[in-house]
Amino acid sequence: MKHTFAGSYAGQRVRLSFDLEDLVEAGYVLVFAFFEGKLLMTRHSKRGWELPGGTREPGEWTLQTAIREVYEETGAELTAIEPIGQYVIEADSMEPMVKTIYVAKVGQMHPLPDGYETEAVRLFAEPPAADEVKADAAYSLILKDDVYAHALLRAREHRYAR
Repeated sequence: MKHTFAGSYAGQRVRLSFDLEDLVEAGYVLVFAFFEGKLLMTRHSKRGWELPGGTREPGEWTLQTAIREVYEETGAELTAIEPIGQYVIEADSMEPMVKTIYVAKVGQMHPLPDGYETEAVRLFAEPPAADEVKADAAYSLILKDDVYAHALLRAREHRYAR
């Protein structure tokens, strides 16, 4: 299934696909991580509440990036992870940003690591609805396009979310 819509920032276009055969090399990841059926979110010091994710480092596979970013931003240790989709953010003024979306199962929570931009971690028994995320300034602008809404539906159906 494929979707196209406006991005969170003016002038952006987003192409989202849940067809795993469409996956290409990505430079970024976004992770829907669940611990005991609860969605794990992190509060970035400048952006607000968001899902763990980030930039792939040189020599790293996106799977490694996802595992590393979840740990660095939340202290969570993953026991299982798999891709569920990918999206591309395009704008006239930038190179396309390709992000692979993962769903993961957290096996253990550790204290938040020092030295990162994360202020807090929260487990949501009921993940925030897309309308709530779009309307509430406490949530990161990164989550305000339709990627969160579509991917949350997919992630909640996954066995890791139970």
